[in-house]
Parts: sequence; C-alpha cells; structure tokens
Amino acid sequence: MLQMALENDMQTVKTLSILGLGLMGGSLGLAVRRSGAAVRVHGYARREETRATALERGVVDAVFDDPCDAVRDADLVVVCVPVLTMAPLIEACRDGLASGVVVTDVGSTKGCLTASIDAVLQDYDAQFVGSHPIAGSEETGIDATQDDLYKEAVVVVTPSESNSDTAVQRVVALWESLGSVVKVCSPQEHDELLARTSHLPHLVAAALVSSVLGDAPERGDYCGSGFRCTTRVAGGSETVWQDIVKTNREAILAALKVHAQGIQTLIDAVQGEDLDTLTAFLAEARRLRLGWQNDERQG
Repeated sequence: MLQMALENDMQTVKTLSILGLGLMGGSLGLAVRRSGAAVRVHGYARREETRATALERGVVDAVFDDPCDAVRDADLVVVCVPVLTMAPLIEACRDGLASGVVVTDVGSTKGCLTASIDAVLQDYDAQFVGSHPIAGSEETGIDATQDDLYKEAVVVVTPSESNSDTAVQRVVALWESLGSVVKVCSPQEHDELLARTSHLPHLVAAALVSSVLGDAPERGDYCGSGFRCTTRVAGGSETVWQDIVKTNREAILAALKVHAQGIQTLIDAVQGEDLDTLTAFLAEARRLRLGWQNDERQG
C-alpha cells in the first residue's frame, strides 16, 4: 500500500495533490485511489467539465478550481501539466504549500524545469524532485485515463544535489507503490537519454507521417500495420511536444544529427547501388532491435 511504502521516510503521506487531471494526472489519481491506500487525493483542473468528470470517475476525493486550495495540507504534490506551464503553476499555488512538502512532476524534460522550479521555491520550505514516467498514450484528456498506466512502467526520478534523501525517497516510494520500475539519474543525464529514446522517435514519426501523407492523404489507403506502429506516437499533442523541444533543444538537436547520419548512409547506399552497405545497415538494425526486444521480454 502507498501509505506503508511511504513510511520508509518516516512520514506517512496523508494527502496527495495532483495539479492537472488529463491523461497523466487522471491516471495517477485512479491508480492511487484504486490501490486502497489510506491517502486522500486532491486535484486541480482549470475546466469545470474536467473537475466534474474527475469526481464522477473517482479520480480524486476532492477537486478544486484554485491550485492553492488543491495543495493546501498536501504532503506530496504531483504536477501534471505541459512542461512550460509547470513553474508558473507552482508559483501560483506556492503560498498554499505546507511546510516540508515535496513537489514532483511527470514532465519529459528535466534540466530547465528543475532550475525554474527551484527558483520558484527557493524561499519556501519545499523541495522539488523531478520524475518522468515513461508511459502515456497518443490520446489526451481525462477521458483517456487508465488506472494501470504506471504499472510496470519505467519512471526516471531526477534528484538535484540540494534534495534530501527523505524527499527523494518519498517520490521513489510513490511510483514503486504503483508498480513502476524506478531508475534514478541527474536531470542532465535524463535529458540526454530521453532525447534519444523518446524525443527523437516522436519527431521522426511526425516526419514520416508528413513524408507519406503530407501531399497525398489518399496514400493512407495503402498503409499497413508497419506504418501504423511506426507512426503511432505522432498522434500526440503538439502543445506538449513544443514544450519538450523548447526545454531540451540541444540534446534533441544532437539526436537528430545522429539520425540524419543514418538517413544519409541509406541515401548513399541506395543511390550508389551499394547493396553490401545497405544489407549490413539493415542487419545491424535487426540485431539491435531483436536484442532489445528479448531484453524487454526477460525483464
């Protein structure tokens, strides 16, 4: 149970506050409430329709239209809004934060975010410990919530040097209690890793959709499961991805350049009818993909 897990840091979490009740925040609320943990879940959402749905679906115990009211008395706050709106949202509610509260998030970038939130909280008795669940869907909004979204998902927790062990453990324990696999690294390491493993695949998928359907949508009639699987993530929110690119620009640019080298290798091989290079390239990709797939199954 969540309450028992969080007693590792000698402080039971009695109230969890979730700021933002879309797919990620709503799924978190469902997972915590349906776990049976003795934790009260408070939520904040801007839209009245979202607040009403959150109560109807049992996502939260109480929902508020003011973020200050939502975080009041919370021991742990999880921010579940687009990355560039996180720091302003925390600033808007920081006067409602309880002493000793720990703030975390579900954002896909961490370097810029950690610096901006630390600045917002510098005069408050609160700590920000970043976290990023590698989970989600191309669908958005509270209607897309899943109570098992975080089960067996990898969650990267990204403490900074100023964080106490107690604050880090509180965040780690939250995700572990929901069945997630927690990995810990610095915010900078996170951004470099995710630029390759998450941000690049999304941008490549978007480029592939544009290349295939951009000038002739009717080509979709001839697309099969390979195209569908390869481009699934391109259905994600452009607003979310704009924030991700803006806050992880250098690492993403480096990843795109590496990918461009691979594309150039293919162009040169096809143009020069160099079937040996083409075959070697495809064979190595196949080997790496099957190795990763087998590791996933065994894990």
